[in-house]
Amino acid sequence: MPWYINPISTRKVINRIASRYSCASLQDLQSVLDRATQNLWKKQECYYKKNQQSRDAADL
Repeated sequence: MPWYINPISTRKVINRIASRYSCASLQDLQSVLDRATQNLWKKQECYYKKNQQSRDAADL
């Protein structure tokens, strides 16, 4: 299972990103964290779709 599926790992990544922007405005930080979260969701969705497709192919 990839790291981005594990909630503890993803939380650590988000916190690490946030700590790099400690001097940024709240809007900038929110924008960066929103993009990071969207990318993580996309990676998770692709992972689950890929696994579902491989399961469907195995069922045939």
